Amino acid sequence: MKRMQPIRNALVTLVLLAGAGNALAQNCVNSTKSNFSLSLDVAGTCGREKFDTAQDLIDGLETNALGKIRSNYTGSEIAALNINFNSLPIALEFPNAGQTGSGAQLNFFIPRLGVHQVFLGHDRDDSVDQLEHYLKHSGIIDDILEYQIAHTANNPITGPGGLLPGTVETDFGNGVDTLPDSADGPAGNQFGMGLGFGSTRIDGRDSKSVVLPLSYTIRNDIDPRRQLVFSLPLTIIETDGAKSYTGSFGVAYRLPLNRVWTITPALRYGFSGSEDLATAAALSGVSVSSNYVMRFDGFDLAIGNMVGFYQTSKLKVGDYSVDPGVRSTVLRNGVLLSQPISIGGRSMSIEYSIIDTRYQGSNIYVDNTQEIGVTLGNNRSLASARSNLRAGLRYLQGRDVKSLYLNVGYWF
Repeated sequence: MKRMQPIRNALVTLVLLAGAGNALAQNCVNSTKSNFSLSLDVAGTCGREKFDTAQDLIDGLETNALGKIRSNYTGSEIAALNINFNSLPIALEFPNAGQTGSGAQLNFFIPRLGVHQVFLGHDRDDSVDQLEHYLKHSGIIDDILEYQIAHTANNPITGPGGLLPGTVETDFGNGVDTLPDSADGPAGNQFGMGLGFGSTRIDGRDSKSVVLPLSYTIRNDIDPRRQLVFSLPLTIIETDGAKSYTGSFGVAYRLPLNRVWTITPALRYGFSGSEDLATAAALSGVSVSSNYVMRFDGFDLAIGNMVGFYQTSKLKVGDYSVDPGVRSTVLRNGVLLSQPISIGGRSMSIEYSIIDTRYQGSNIYVDNTQEIGVTLGNNRSLASARSNLRAGLRYLQGRDVKSLYLNVGYWF
């Protein structure tokens, strides 16, 4: 999770490498097409390095590591460092020669956040320790995460497959993915499990995801369309070597108003953390979805609408307590066409979907997405069906994002 030590040190790294305020570093820029990167300017000579994770970046701040980037750096020279910390430029400089006295002065800049701090310890290492204390206790981490959410899709909170999009998708699916029709026969409770794989291109970086959705549905004996659904989706995402972990628990109640219209209110709480990306957040949300089905000869057409409100809250990790301050009202609307087919004498259905999602409120980099999908499996129109197996393919696009997802689910 967002273990702040990587943040602290990585930001220290950021600091050490972020000489955005030093004229020496103006021509020593680094790559923004990686999770983390730094450039080191010593006496007008420039060295650069890219890193997959915050810990790699932290390790790259050690004197011997910086010496490998620039052989003329021994730890006492005037040095300017520029850092790309997952989209956030951070600058740091040692403006004076020497390891102690005035040589230990460390200037720290985050121009995008209007931050400028000066640390002066008994040596350069002590100045770095002071910087770490500042990053740990000043609340600056909240501002850094808020900036990343607004300026990059590569974050496990609001990025593709992340905590907020995953929560919205699950809440919408609990209310719209089932087409209410028949309620004949005895009902039984259902356990559901699945497996999903995703491949995403994020602004030149490759991301892979694995999703394990778990659910348990309690169905009313008199009307099986009335259902209390508990869901627990778990996700692992890897982007250019950096891993993040997301999970949430939710409860929803499917309430049929008639044979073709169902309303589903839902509550959910989740978390997301990545030591590699130095981020974390807790998320709570409430939503209401509507599923209206129109019957035609040969196919059914469902119109799904959902409105939800989601907000992050503080998540304490070690000595850090962090809240990136996301407050978002989400509108998700889609159309689902279900067509019965027969394969090998077996009654099945194929479903096509088009969905649009909009995020309003906090500044989120990927504030809208569009997706199309197709699934194949058992005919789901019978609400009292004992089991259901479906597999599907989905394509999603958004700002700097293109994703392809393959999933299979079984309810029994």
